Amino acid sequence: MNLLETLYEIHYKNDTYFDRKTKILSNKTLILGPRKSGKSHLVIDYLQEYAVSSYLYIDFLDERLNTEEIESKKLETFIQNNHIKLLILENFDFSINLPKVDKIIITSDDSTRRLENFHTISLYPLDFEEFILFDKKHSNIEQLFNQFANQGSFPEIATYHDNDRYNKMQKITRDLFQTRNEFLVFKKFCELQGTKISLFQLYNQLKPKMKISKDFIYKCSADLQHRELIVLLEKYQQPKAAKKVYLFDFALKNALSFKRDFLKRFENMVFLELYKRNKEIFYNDIIDFWLPLEHEGIICAPFTPIVSIKAKVKKMISHLSALQAKKIWITTLGNEGAFEQDGVTFVLIPFWDWALQN
Repeated sequence: MNLLETLYEIHYKNDTYFDRKTKILSNKTLILGPRKSGKSHLVIDYLQEYAVSSYLYIDFLDERLNTEEIESKKLETFIQNNHIKLLILENFDFSINLPKVDKIIITSDDSTRRLENFHTISLYPLDFEEFILFDKKHSNIEQLFNQFANQGSFPEIATYHDNDRYNKMQKITRDLFQTRNEFLVFKKFCELQGTKISLFQLYNQLKPKMKISKDFIYKCSADLQHRELIVLLEKYQQPKAAKKVYLFDFALKNALSFKRDFLKRFENMVFLELYKRNKEIFYNDIIDFWLPLEHEGIICAPFTPIVSIKAKVKKMISHLSALQAKKIWITTLGNEGAFEQDGVTFVLIPFWDWALQN
């Protein structure tokens, strides 16, 4: 039995089904997103609509796979001879030409990939609304938020009931990298969650601990960004300034470091809710996030009393007027209300209400 025949006989089924906001609707679909964001789960759920004899599923990360045996013409002939309607190329390395087939789904963790005539889907770990659908144990919205804030947004962790979830998250994270040095660079980025840093500063911090070059740091950083494992957020109208570090799962710092900073984790949570909605986002020295297309900003103030917020607003109003800001959302952990100051509307809103309504 050759490789393609072996793969053809493997049938896939998810043990559990969880609804995601993202759906596969096109005959030609490219799904991009970080590893462990749920791409495979989404594809296998979609397969349940098909007879097992009508699809061929190939995972290019399967260690049993010899990619040299998957040659484009052989693959196309196999598809035609077996009347295959749907081809899935998981974790595709783009090493072969795509065969002719009625429907094709391709997944990759390289966010820079684009394919002509393909509908592109970006899939990320769970946002808060999706997490609520995953969690079957809690009904109180504040309990759900606490679970989300501590557990993170990996779909795999959301269904993981073992108390030792940090070990599970560490294993998931180590599996993302081929070398120890790549993992250690990512771990350092996790420790810097929500802080401003240049790659040169990062190199100087790591150089005493690792045998690395500046070129390695720049290459590793670019790879982490292409795979959307980190985002280095630019300062508004200052592209050469130090970037702010945000992680694709806000809880990773707690899994990889004993250092705790809830405000930075909360800030990362807010950032991801914006990022997953394809917002154009910048940071600013006065407010946490600035959305220039909407003329809106976001301030993360989980524990700040309303009196202190209003005092802070008075000091920043001239800066906000210069930005032509129309509305500032102040995300909190309970405080709510609204007021105006010099033509700018300020809305205090609990994170869970803000995340579910935007």
